[in-house]
Amino acid sequence: MVKTKLEEQLKNCQSLLPDQLSDIARSKLNETYQIITETDHSISPIQRKTNVSRTINKWWVSTAAAAILGVTLIASGFVSPAMADALKQIPVLGQIYSIWGEKNFDPGVQQADFITNVNQSVTHGDVTMNIPTLLFDGTRIVMNITTPGNTLASEPNSPPSDANKGAQDTLEVLYEGQNLVRGIEYMGETASSMMVDVLNSGEFAQFPDQFDLTVNVTLKGYDVPFQFVVPVKRSTPITVLTSEETKHHDNINLQNSMLEITPMTTQLSVEYKTKPGQSVEEMLASIPSKYKGANGGVIGLLFDIEDENGVQLKPIKAHPLNESYKIQFEPFKTIPSTVTIKPYLIVSEEYPAGAEGRVEAINMVKEYIPELETVFSVK
Repeated sequence: MVKTKLEEQLKNCQSLLPDQLSDIARSKLNETYQIITETDHSISPIQRKTNVSRTINKWWVSTAAAAILGVTLIASGFVSPAMADALKQIPVLGQIYSIWGEKNFDPGVQQADFITNVNQSVTHGDVTMNIPTLLFDGTRIVMNITTPGNTLASEPNSPPSDANKGAQDTLEVLYEGQNLVRGIEYMGETASSMMVDVLNSGEFAQFPDQFDLTVNVTLKGYDVPFQFVVPVKRSTPITVLTSEETKHHDNINLQNSMLEITPMTTQLSVEYKTKPGQSVEEMLASIPSKYKGANGGVIGLLFDIEDENGVQLKPIKAHPLNESYKIQFEPFKTIPSTVTIKPYLIVSEEYPAGAEGRVEAINMVKEYIPELETVFSVK
């Protein structure tokens, strides 16, 4: 019997597995290989042409198994350069590896043990949109949305045209009717997949551990939206620390009310309190100008998060400027004993000459405000 292309690609990956792979991981991979190859063999060429419904169902069984395989390989920590090249040749596994593997610069989402397989698809006309996987840690949701063979990226606010037909036009991510803040990053050489990072922007105190999320996507040149109702369940442990202590300095009343620690994210909730009977405008007017942002209307303090050994976390997103907000940082490698929240102002900063996009300052001078520091005891 002639081997299918999928079977040949899978066997190539299988031959690259390291000898030191654990028995449990190897057993799980072997079972997954069997599911994929049996599914592929069970669809005859005639069925592929005549029975569309059955083919789609079987394809999703194969896709689900392939997603499990990709996640297991990444979680094993044994993805060598040769195996990485082999994974990229397989459509589903290449997508999983691109989304959750070495190309993702967010250390929080490189947590393959906690990835949930969603495997939902919606088809309109000749376009199928999929949500294969997501990761939810209680503070934010990271999911990938794909359209195989389609390009989702286009110039912002560009009108529909033949050149960009099928590109992502609008995206809504709704929880309890509220449109959540989200970021988008197009993935892969053809941009047929996008990583969507969904934040709890402060509308809700916390996400529940389990809920449904509504995702609506429109594509340029298509009138009908792609609608998903995605079940979301927290898959990681979470440590939630709260504080009612308010720190006072220079008419600033700062409360770091909550710290949430997960393997994916460290999230800090910040609130600036008004005095009894004081309006927000009056509170802002009473604060020295050096603490305010560029427009002078908001408090421009930034925050470092530091463990008992002086190890600081890098922020995942840019700091917002408001009276109440959440800031997300990269995860701790190990759960600390204490965490110190250190507010600061930037005195000066220097960036590499000609640098564009997301770059780090090569020299930054900070002015810390110790009077506003908060210490959380974890253990």
